[in-house]
Amino acid sequence: MRTITVISCLGLTAVMGCGGSSSNSSNPVAQSKTFTVTLSPANETPPCTKAGAAATGVATITIPADDSSVAVSVTYTGLSGPAVAEHIHSGTAAAAGPIVLPFSGSLTSPINISLTSANYVAAAGAPADFATFVAALKAGGAGYVNVHTAACPAGEIRAEIE
Repeated sequence: MRTITVISCLGLTAVMGCGGSSSNSSNPVAQSKTFTVTLSPANETPPCTKAGAAATGVATITIPADDSSVAVSVTYTGLSGPAVAEHIHSGTAAAAGPIVLPFSGSLTSPINISLTSANYVAAAGAPADFATFVAALKAGGAGYVNVHTAACPAGEIRAEIE
């Protein structure tokens, strides 16, 4: 019986690990973060009175575990006209904030773009660098995505990234 007890204890040690706790809260494993948000004229600050009556959009923002990029996918419909600018701003829902991640290339829906530190614009009132902005963005509520048109130069549709 003594042999069985020793083998059982050794088996438990192998399964549970040697010494210490299985919790490791002092060194959490980095994880990716994905936000899916709905863009609408009502989210603009202030809303554009010339926005398309059916203007809407959806954006998916993905930040990988290593925080090296921000992948953005945006689809939209019903705008008052063609998109003339699209980007991510630093800031909260309460006000307009500075542009920090401008989109390049075609602005026709759907848009799929991967942004890195090379794309980051360290604007006044925004975090000093890409890494700091991404950390705040990943926590939620530190930025928003919007689409601008000629009729709505300050933005036609917007969504907070949270």
